[in-house]
Amino acid sequence: MLIDSHSHIMPPDFKSRRADICKLDLTFAELFSSNDQKFAAVEDLLISMDKSNINKSVIMGVGWTDIDIATEANRYIVELVNTHPDKLIGFCSVNPMWGRKAVDEIEACHSMGLKGIGELHPDTQNFDITKFDILEPLMSCARRLDIPIVIHTSEPVGHEYNGKGNTTPGKVYKLISNFPENIIICAHIGGGLPFYGLMPEVKALLKNTYFDTAAMPYLYNKQVIPIAAQTIGAEHILFGSDYPLLSQSRVISDIKSSGLQDPDLNKILGANMSNLLGIT
Repeated sequence: MLIDSHSHIMPPDFKSRRADICKLDLTFAELFSSNDQKFAAVEDLLISMDKSNINKSVIMGVGWTDIDIATEANRYIVELVNTHPDKLIGFCSVNPMWGRKAVDEIEACHSMGLKGIGELHPDTQNFDITKFDILEPLMSCARRLDIPIVIHTSEPVGHEYNGKGNTTPGKVYKLISNFPENIIICAHIGGGLPFYGLMPEVKALLKNTYFDTAAMPYLYNKQVIPIAAQTIGAEHILFGSDYPLLSQSRVISDIKSSGLQDPDLNKILGANMSNLLGIT
């Protein structure tokens, strides 16, 4: 089974409402203030999935800062998942700074069929991922529901880009240290955290942590995949495209041509996510 663990779909009218939503939501403004930024309708996603032979895609929003916009986006994802249950898996997006309201939204979305939380954007959502008290209510809820959390992460070096932020490996490591029993998915290969898997204590801590390949061709040479497989194990890597930023086929091509053998490729391209979400 081929599963894209990281793609984004928003309500259709968000594109025409771009200017208004930018005034309300800081993360949306950071990522989509330019008219050049891509939006995709669910029909586009399904067509792209068929072209790339993808069985299922995880769809999620971004790290919303406005709770009303977040609720609207989450309910649309619920609608899509109910309409295409064989193709789409939904995650809900919240801000830990909302406290009890964030937990209530997670529980509501889970009751309507969503399977995870994400994507969180600590920089624009203005929370410190190293602070236990801020994250504890959300993390406790995720453990109780047995669902994963997707965190946007970034590299401490290299080129700048919209939404890069400063959620770098040291901060992510502290988050994982605070909540080692939570299932955490670090987007964008964890900002390079897998490279520290050569340190025994780091690899031991990452037992419940996964790293997706969202936007990988914009960030790394494809050799990052076999290197990460060596340092943390292929069982901790998830294929994610970051669609519509990138086509699924481009990321799949990089993974398949990276030099890994079929057993590891099968894990990365679908088996790991299937096991994580209990997909049969």
